[in-house]
Amino acid sequence: MAGSWKSSNPKKAMKGRGKKPHHGLALLLLGVLVTACATPAPIAGPANRATGPTGIQGRVLSADGQPVEGAVVYTYRNPAGGLRGPADFAAEVGSDGRYFLDLAAGRYWLVARYRPDGSQAGPPRPGDSWAIYSGNPAMIEEGDVRRADFLLLQGRRPALGRSGNLSSGDTGFTGRVTDAAGRPLAGLVVLAYRRPEFHGMPDFISAASDRNGRFVLYVPAGGRYCLAARAGTRGQPVAGELYGRLGVDEAACRSVAAGELADVGALVVSPFGP
Repeated sequence: MAGSWKSSNPKKAMKGRGKKPHHGLALLLLGVLVTACATPAPIAGPANRATGPTGIQGRVLSADGQPVEGAVVYTYRNPAGGLRGPADFAAEVGSDGRYFLDLAAGRYWLVARYRPDGSQAGPPRPGDSWAIYSGNPAMIEEGDVRRADFLLLQGRRPALGRSGNLSSGDTGFTGRVTDAAGRPLAGLVVLAYRRPEFHGMPDFISAASDRNGRFVLYVPAGGRYCLAARAGTRGQPVAGELYGRLGVDEAACRSVAAGELADVGALVVSPFGP
């Protein structure tokens, strides 16, 4: 009767048959899990690869090569304002003279300023120093860190020339500012005049010469320009100020073609005197 009861009870028979599929499904899932764990993870393609930082870094030094802690490097997306006024980005310089600007890829114009009184805005004051980056505009791509160093010009920022200062371009003059013995001089500016009289305000002014005496002076178009270098930036040279012209009278003038950076060699300065 027991055997007859089991075969005649359809509900219990179906229940017994239902247990076997559940057991098989568990084994199947276990096999899939083991296979997945044994399969190596796919290698990330270029789109998933982490990139490094993007920005600009460098050092800000005084004319005698010392770090200038507390200086600020300002970054502008557009030079139309003469690199003055509120900047788009800024980074303060540390005790070792180093700074880092975390930026997106793009084109930037840089200027460094140091204000001993700690102020962050306002017109230049006596004792302030500054430098425009000679490589403006700085171009950076995603994942790249470009280096931009500054050598601060002692004293106030010079007045703009008649046509304004140009911080970048493809036309102008380059060379070295030296003393009579041929030693390079840092922190001097080179002035461009359209006429050889060298009177009044210059038409264009360079950024300060670097530690090797190198300078770049940009002009807006090809033509003939007369060049001088000096330590001061305003008014007529004073006694004892380092000053010199590229030559005497017309020899102080050079011609440059559009799209050319003409190397004028050494521009020699000496203490100015009567």
